Amino acid sequence: MIPELVSLGPLSVHSFGLMMVLTFMVGWKRLELSLEDHGYEGIHAEPMVFYAAVGGVVGARVLFLIANFSVFLQKPLEMIFTGAGFIFYGGFIGGFLAVVYYLKKNSLPFLRMADIVAPSLAIGYGVGRIGCQLSGDGDYGKVSDLPWAMGYPLGAVPTSPGVLVHPAPIYESMAAFAICWLLLNRTAAFSWKAGSLFGLYLVLMSVERFLVETIRIEPIIGSGLTQAQWIAIFIAFAGLLFIFRPAGSTTQ
Repeated sequence: MIPELVSLGPLSVHSFGLMMVLTFMVGWKRLELSLEDHGYEGIHAEPMVFYAAVGGVVGARVLFLIANFSVFLQKPLEMIFTGAGFIFYGGFIGGFLAVVYYLKKNSLPFLRMADIVAPSLAIGYGVGRIGCQLSGDGDYGKVSDLPWAMGYPLGAVPTSPGVLVHPAPIYESMAAFAICWLLLNRTAAFSWKAGSLFGLYLVLMSVERFLVETIRIEPIIGSGLTQAQWIAIFIAFAGLLFIFRPAGSTTQ
């Protein structure tokens, strides 16, 4: 694991931060190409990614504070201003709301744009999980004796020496790239009304996250499920609503 790539005096370049930048750059380029492929101006890609980045960081931080509310009450300033502590689903929701605001502001059709954005979201998530793998930030799974199990003794959240675990970030990256490919090569056998491709993205990514949580070390919050699994269920349900909404619904 390589949590810190370069250190120049007080300035450090961390692998997770670098991969986050790359995540938005890859998503930006993919979105620009998708917009142009569907007859829209590619210049919308940059501000959409910017809105998603700002909303995503804020949302991920807010959900982290909510999930650790008891600690937040004890150390509010430390919890707010520390550089650690982000939760993906908070980032997804925050970024989603920020982009919706941008679309409304520029009179762009929401459902059509959601379909166009979906592959970029998937590939961006896959690149971001590579950052988790490089930094060893604790997103790895439970102890495993599988041939590809790995140790993270030098990670930001290290495993004990000699302990091998599921490389969950690698699983998630592979799944996300596969989902991106599927979305870009959707089959004509499906009824692709506006919004249904985005709905498929929500369902597939929710299933992926629900399954990977079964091999990760996360606290159970109710009915044997983790917080991420409960959120995944609700987001998958939202995806089904996008897919099976009435055909006469608006595309805006």
